[in-house]
Amino acid sequence: MIRINGKRIFLFIIVVFVIFNLSWLIITTIKYNKFVKVVPKNEDGLYLMFKEDGYSYGVKKPDYLQYTGNLSVSNMEKGDVLIIWPLLSGGYEYGFILREEDRGYEIYVDENMEPLYKDDVNTIQVFEEHKEKVEELFYKANEVWNLEE
Repeated sequence: MIRINGKRIFLFIIVVFVIFNLSWLIITTIKYNKFVKVVPKNEDGLYLMFKEDGYSYGVKKPDYLQYTGNLSVSNMEKGDVLIIWPLLSGGYEYGFILREEDRGYEIYVDENMEPLYKDDVNTIQVFEEHKEKVEELFYKANEVWNLEE
């Protein structure tokens, strides 16, 4: 007959909890270390940096026990934003928020900066009209984080 020992079960749960937390901490620290080295914490505790060229750079580390964080580059004058999601397996996913007068467009692109949803004619048109902004934001991100390594 098998005896269930309450202390052993409790100890097992604690060990699993500690291992899970340590692995999360190590993985996210390693993944985001190179990004936060470039964009240090400010006095408010945010990883945010403003440059004189009118662009801001941010790093949002993953929340507790989450693996998704992001990087952002923003043209503060025009309101356009590039959001970059570092993937645990390597590589990145990209999205842009492009401003046009009183409207904003969210456009997701692949690693070649081509829109993912090519069947949406309006998205393709807006993307093409703002291609120069998209390239500038991507260039600024690479300048700061060297994403192509």
